[in-house]
Parts: sequence; structure tokens; C-alpha cells
Amino acid sequence: MKKTAGIVIALALDLGCGVALAQDSHIEVSQLADRLYLLSTDQGSYTTNTIAFVGEDGILLVDTQSEDDAEELKRAVDAFGRGTPKYIVNTHRHVEHVGGNAAFGDAPIVIAHALVPAKLRSGSYLFDEFPDETFPDITLADSLTLYFNGERIRILALPGSHDDNEIIVHFTESKVVHLSSLVNGFNFPSVDADGDVLRFAELVAKAIELLPEDVVIVSGHNDTGTWHDLQSYHDMLVQTTEIVASGLAEGKELAALQAENVLGEWESYAGSYVSVDEWIEYLVDALQAAEEPKRTVYEPLYYVWNDRGADAALAHYFELQREHPEEYQWDDFTLLVIGNKLLANDHIQDAVKFLDASLEEYPESPYNYYANYKLAEAYYRLNDRERAARYCEKSLELNPEFAAAIALLEELGKM
Repeated sequence: MKKTAGIVIALALDLGCGVALAQDSHIEVSQLADRLYLLSTDQGSYTTNTIAFVGEDGILLVDTQSEDDAEELKRAVDAFGRGTPKYIVNTHRHVEHVGGNAAFGDAPIVIAHALVPAKLRSGSYLFDEFPDETFPDITLADSLTLYFNGERIRILALPGSHDDNEIIVHFTESKVVHLSSLVNGFNFPSVDADGDVLRFAELVAKAIELLPEDVVIVSGHNDTGTWHDLQSYHDMLVQTTEIVASGLAEGKELAALQAENVLGEWESYAGSYVSVDEWIEYLVDALQAAEEPKRTVYEPLYYVWNDRGADAALAHYFELQREHPEEYQWDDFTLLVIGNKLLANDHIQDAVKFLDASLEEYPESPYNYYANYKLAEAYYRLNDRERAARYCEKSLELNPEFAAAIALLEELGKM
């Protein structure tokens, strides 16, 4: 079953819409508690949140932003004057949470969930080709207690909602917790392909039990909150699920539930990148799920590309599509994701081939504004400014408000 809301969110995060070309300095530093700081990066429609714990033993970071923001994060961390972080804790495997690990070299001890190493070596992550410094040195499947800077830090696995490899990081004396993407700034949450919408309420309830009432809650994205906000968030999860389940039991379909605005009471939770209608779609998809998702084509394509190049990989894509249509998941963003990752790793000519193929194969895709923009970026880096400008203009025809394309077109002197 196609999950439109999930695809949009995966693209927003995985494709890194806030590219370096389109950004000035945008890390905001604020104090959460004595020695605890929030380093928040504005990505346009959402923020990404890092915690820095600074004290006599050095620095501990929770999450390290994306690769594009890594050097800026490093400058912000260097400004604390305590040298390279001693520890990095990654709340889960997504690129905007682990992408900056390597910027700090191999000195930090990296801690993450036990599933993270395999996750970073599978699926679309193969095309990221993460350096060794990205991977954890210590993994956990249950819990771990760390004593650092005179503080007892509880690191607990709470996987299964947003993703299947999430942990939370609780600074017990300072009464601050990073809840990963178990909460999304107290907006409607987003769900990865390996997550489960229907487990959010259960895991949020567990977090409520674990945490003190005066805790400050930092989520992976967007605003901080309180324990009481977490209770209200849990109530929203339970009640919206019950309403959608009741509607389905009455024989209503997705479109009808959306047209009736059955979750209008919770409009205040819409924000960032999950609207009321998209949250309804998430719940309908989860409640009606009847089969295991099919395999993606990322892994077979990666190994062919790595061995024989882009042309062979694209030929293999169409061969699999022709000869094994029921075995794999087919969508209108896989080729775009691969092209974007190849471009990020300076495989520019190969990236162009995948991006061109994405536009040709899926001419009506809603993501074509982004494919055109990535082609513009590729040709900009190849010093073909005229072609870069043409693709920028095409991107803006499809999405006139797309800030990254506007910024690149200005850089090209065409605005």
C-alpha cells in the first residue's frame, strides 16, 4: 500500500532539502539547563535538534545533524572550548541525526541502538557510503547508564514507532531528555518504513512513566516541551486512532474521513510536514495493513552500480521492473533518492543519469521539482551554468516557492 504522507516525509529528510548552496549560518544555540545546550538547525519546514552537554569531563553530543550541516555544527561545538566531543549518542539512524558524526573524526565514542550498524549498510543507505567514523562503537538493545560530567545519563531503547532503532537520552540530574522522534515537536508524528504508527501511544505512555513531571523534553525536530505536553500528546494519539478506527468500522474510506475532517479537533497538532489529512492517511494505512511490505530495489541497484556503473544499474532497474514486478516495491522517488545520494558523494555524472531517468520514467511525479533542482545543482558543479539555470527555472515552474531553487538561480545571476 502506498503511504503518501510517509513518502513526502522520507523525501524531506532523506533528500536534505536544506542544501548548503541555499543556506547561510542557521544553527541557533540556547541553554536548556546548567551545562546543557540545544543546537537547533533551521531546515525550512522543520528544525533538527542536537544537545550538547558541556562540563569538566568534556562534551557529549546527542545527534549530529546532516552531513551538509556538519561543519557548521562542528564550529558551534568548538566554540564551547572543550575540544572534540568525548561521546556522540545517535538517537536513531536517519541521515539528519548521524550525518555529522564523521566531522569529529574517530576520537568520539559513538553510541547507538544495536540495529544501527546493519541499517546504515542496507537499503538506500548503501548509496550514502558512510565513513567508518559514522558507525557506533557501543550499541545497546535495552539500556545503558553513562556517568559523565558528574551526571547520570540513562540511555534507553524505545524502538518501534517512528523507526525500529530509536533510543532516548535522559540527563537525570539536569531533568532534560532527548526523546528522538517519538515526538515530533508535539506535532503529528512521522513514521519510517520500519516504524509502526500504532505503537506511538504505547511507547509515549512508557516514556511518561519513566520521566519526572518537571523534565524538559527535546524532540528530534521542532519545539521543546514539558511532561504535561507529553500527556496531551499521548491523549491525541489514542483518541485520533480510535476515531479513525471507528470510521473504518462504519465502512468509511480514507477520502470520506478526510472530507468529514474527523480529526479537526486536533488541528493544532498539524505542523512541520504532517497535516491533519496526512495523519488520517497514516492511521488508515496502519489500521488496514494486510501484508508485509515488499523489498526495495536499493540494494540490488547499489551492488550493480558499484561493480559496473550507472548505465548497468539503470538497465538492471528496468529489468527487475519488467521481470519481477510483484517482488519489489515500485515508486516514483527511488531513482531520485539514488541520484541525490550520488550527487552528495561527488558521483556527479552518475547522479545526472539517475535524475534524468527519474524524470523520464515518472513525468507526473510530484517530486519532479526536486529532481529538476538536483540536476541544476549537478550542472552548476559541472560549471554548465546555462543548463543549471534551465533546470532551476523548470523546478520553479513546478514549485514556485522552492527556496533552494530560487537561491541557486540568484547565484547564477538569473533572478
